[in-house]
Amino acid sequence: MNLTRITAAAAAVILSASAFSCSGKTGSSVSSSPETESSSETVATSETASSADSSSTTTTVTTASGKADETVTTTITTTTAAAEKTTEKPAEPTKAEPKKGFGSSFEAAKAYYNAYLTNNADAVYDMFCQDEIEAYHAYIGTTDLLDGKNPQVVFKRSAVVDAIKQSMDNIRRIMSEKSDVPPEKWTTSLAEDSLRPNGENELKDFNKTLSTEFTAGSDCGLIYYKDGNEEHDFVGNGCAFVELDGRWYLSYSSVMRSELITYMDKLFQ
Repeated sequence: MNLTRITAAAAAVILSASAFSCSGKTGSSVSSSPETESSSETVATSETASSADSSSTTTTVTTASGKADETVTTTITTTTAAAEKTTEKPAEPTKAEPKKGFGSSFEAAKAYYNAYLTNNADAVYDMFCQDEIEAYHAYIGTTDLLDGKNPQVVFKRSAVVDAIKQSMDNIRRIMSEKSDVPPEKWTTSLAEDSLRPNGENELKDFNKTLSTEFTAGSDCGLIYYKDGNEEHDFVGNGCAFVELDGRWYLSYSSVMRSELITYMDKLFQ
């Protein structure tokens, strides 16, 4: 597999073919009692707060003669706030988005083959770099390989994920033909030296073709699926990786060309 030969992807497409009022209301309520004696006097006071609820209290002061000397009626108006202040809940902290990409091409490769062993097609799609997906679609769109179809529609996520699932099903079919060991118990021959860094010119040509700015690339050599019995070993699916801003991603265009395009025949019919 050669990371730079994007034109081979186009060829594969062709062979497979033939996207927030508070109103401060001041109110006073004065009530006076009728005069009882010349010495009696009525005094009314009002205390204003902020409510419409009121209560009145009448107090009678009696002199030594036993006559009602003074009657004082005090009306107190109290207010209950029209509405209680709403207690706002503190905003929940925003959860950080998981960081995409991997720290090295080897970590990316391990995640890729683990996804195949655990049958996780969505995990594989999430390993792609959005920049490369868009670049690949733009590239294919400049050709006549899709017969005028929109690349973003032809290569929409659901379609690509379905192709990945078919690829995984194929690997599992071979495993079942080889032995009774369940797929999740298999391993691969992947090792750090299985990855080959791309040369400067190779990467330059790759970026030129796709109009991308990847800072490094790496191809993965032949990988075998193993169940512990050497006689059951078989060559697995290929892959390549690209680096951008210090993070490594599964190369969309390379995997599309080497592994997935053959499972998308119906999209071109």
